[in-house]
Amino acid sequence: MLNLIRNRFLRIPDKMHIMIIAVVVMPLFIGAAIFFSGHFTNVYKVAFISDHAISFPKSKSIQIDKINERPATSSLAMGKYNAFVEVNKDGEFKVTTLKGESDKKAIQTFFEGGKLPENNKTEQRGIGTNILGFVLMLALMQGVALTTFYPEDRNNSTFKRILTSPVNSRQYLAAQGIFTFICLYVPTFIAIAITKICFGVEIGFGLGNLAVLLVILASLATAFSLFMASIMDRNISLGTSGISIITCILAGCFFNFTGNIKVLDVLCNILPQKAFMILIQAVENGRAFQEFAGQLTYTVTWVFALWLVGSVVTNRRIKKGVY
Repeated sequence: MLNLIRNRFLRIPDKMHIMIIAVVVMPLFIGAAIFFSGHFTNVYKVAFISDHAISFPKSKSIQIDKINERPATSSLAMGKYNAFVEVNKDGEFKVTTLKGESDKKAIQTFFEGGKLPENNKTEQRGIGTNILGFVLMLALMQGVALTTFYPEDRNNSTFKRILTSPVNSRQYLAAQGIFTFICLYVPTFIAIAITKICFGVEIGFGLGNLAVLLVILASLATAFSLFMASIMDRNISLGTSGISIITCILAGCFFNFTGNIKVLDVLCNILPQKAFMILIQAVENGRAFQEFAGQLTYTVTWVFALWLVGSVVTNRRIKKGVY
């Protein structure tokens, strides 16, 4: 298996885009993640929709823009506003938001009583959670590009020749997984660490916690890429990118998403990204890993499940003579 891993690195010059992705593109994306995360503050941006002049107490935690017409709902998804607030005929405040129920109640409480709940600060997510949420989506998409040797070997019948040696399909996938993991993990950790140490940018985590969280993140991205490369024969990158973007949005990688629909919430909670986001937000807020063993175990279970399903699909296709 060591020879297979070594072979992956020796073939990099033939696929220069792999090196560009690992050494150039990923660090640039991480820089963009850190830059954009600076625009996500712990301040609620609220659009108050009314034709009448109404004054509210000033608060550092809430920014109110008074407008006459309701903005497009997409402005909530894009982060321009965290919520819309309207006054109904009975004089009650109606809050519309994509954030969680606790955030909705906090905004409701402010407009009704003039201040946010005392415990509301614990609900806010920090810069580190925003950074790793963005990096997670990038890693899920870029992992398939780093797994390009696997479908290429299948198409060129190299995979079939390799299996005539003492190496089996599981060892091959393990070698490919180790290569993908290294190419995802090392540049990502170095880029974030340099940003923190050399430029003094606050990333929300110490280097120790960051190293552990990136192991989980890179493992999930690696397992997902092997799974997608195993079940798909063509348009792998396109399919992976679409699934990654949609599931990361639903899982709250960019903002606390809730559809206020129980069925949708259940589906969102199934996603491994959701458990990972809960974990990293808790760690950033100073909580111990042990307190969220359930989320950690659930995410790791998804890693093994994706790898196992990919391996089973590959073995079945080998037995059928497809590969």
